[in-house]
Amino acid sequence: MTNLILLNPEIILAAAGLFILLAGAFIEEARAKLLFHLGTISALAVLGMIIAHAAFSAYGAGTMWILDPGAQLFKFIILTATVFTLLLSVNYAAIQPRHIGTYTALLLWASCGMMLLSGAMDLIYLLIALELISISCFILTGFEQKNPRSAEGAIKYFLMGGLSTAVTIYGISLFYGATGTTSLFSGASAVGLHLNDPAYLMGMLFLLVGFGFKISMVPFHFWAPDAYEGAPTPVTAYLSVASKLAALGAMMRIFASVIPHQALNITLLIAGLAALTMTLGNLTALFQTNIKRLLAYSSIAQAGYMLIGLVVADPIGRESVFFYALAYLVTNMGAFAVAMIVAGRTGSYELEAYDGLARRSLGLSIVMVMFLLSLAGIPPLVGFIAKFYVFASAVNSHQFLWLAVLGVVNSVVSVYYYMNIARRMFFLESRDTSPVETDIYTACVIGITSAATLFMGLLPETFMRLVKDCVSFHL
Repeated sequence: MTNLILLNPEIILAAAGLFILLAGAFIEEARAKLLFHLGTISALAVLGMIIAHAAFSAYGAGTMWILDPGAQLFKFIILTATVFTLLLSVNYAAIQPRHIGTYTALLLWASCGMMLLSGAMDLIYLLIALELISISCFILTGFEQKNPRSAEGAIKYFLMGGLSTAVTIYGISLFYGATGTTSLFSGASAVGLHLNDPAYLMGMLFLLVGFGFKISMVPFHFWAPDAYEGAPTPVTAYLSVASKLAALGAMMRIFASVIPHQALNITLLIAGLAALTMTLGNLTALFQTNIKRLLAYSSIAQAGYMLIGLVVADPIGRESVFFYALAYLVTNMGAFAVAMIVAGRTGSYELEAYDGLARRSLGLSIVMVMFLLSLAGIPPLVGFIAKFYVFASAVNSHQFLWLAVLGVVNSVVSVYYYMNIARRMFFLESRDTSPVETDIYTACVIGITSAATLFMGLLPETFMRLVKDCVSFHL
């Protein structure tokens, strides 16, 4: 019973998804939007449970999973992203009323898988969580049935996801063959005995590849731009934040705490992948003319910055990743919310849709610039604090000073394509002079994320204390 109590948040979320799926088959289409509200209430209730037990630590089913403040922080991020996504979906026209129950249920189940992943300490348990995420997100990506790009993005997500699953399973089999167990605890306790075992090392490398797909790490990023462009915009925002950060949290636990990459002698490999990820993401974003593809490559670059903290893997490095995750949550969600409003008014996600936006909606333009400046790492916004901590961790380690320098250079490069959007909003003329209207749900998301982007940047100490507490208990 104790094990079931530890899984109460996940059980409640999964049960709510099942109930909403069944309710969707019977509810009238005119009232179908109530299912969005029911999903939001369910996610908020589970979020309240997570906050109430934030300082709780325990193990479940022996050592299959762990519940600690570090896992709780990533569950908080996942659930917050879920609530934002449901709010953005309420008035999203491409989601047909008869499919709202299915859509909401899949979103809750994907979040359930991500919550399970955040505390996974057994590779079989981890694989089940990954598959629950992959199947749910694959269907969500192709949810716009009348949009050919949605089907294309879903197929690419499915093919790359299937390949990454095969690689992950092969890695688990090699790990099991080398250690005789799928428990990461047992594998970690015997790491010194297996360092010269090629099967053990290859198993961990294949696990790294599986996670690399989830966080869009180069060279496993090819699915992301097409999937992000084709998916419904709320789903794109969800994939760019929740899915990426859930996998990153699991990577931090495995490769920075349980079986450190330093012990595996793959530190330089991960450092090289971080450098490639942020560089390729930023350079490719320079040539994008579609806001969703631009933000997709931006999210790839952001993953590269966060990987710097994983490379360093000392307490400062871990703290920087946790704080960056919070900053990325509010900033990226806000940016996609604005993109959705503009596209809803203009019918286009091309950058031309932002021409003269300041004359039609000054407030929306100002908050969009705020989000873009935060993503670029400009003070006094939270993105600057997040990047400062990540780069500072690399500088303090001395060995990875070059990675910090490369990160700063990439941040400078990113200013160009972020500020190109700002230039269009404030300095170009638009043929459309009608005002841009915002519904209450989307306005709520933008209001919360913009306030958090500014407040966390001006007063980071409060959030850093929270992050330090989580890292000190993070195994």
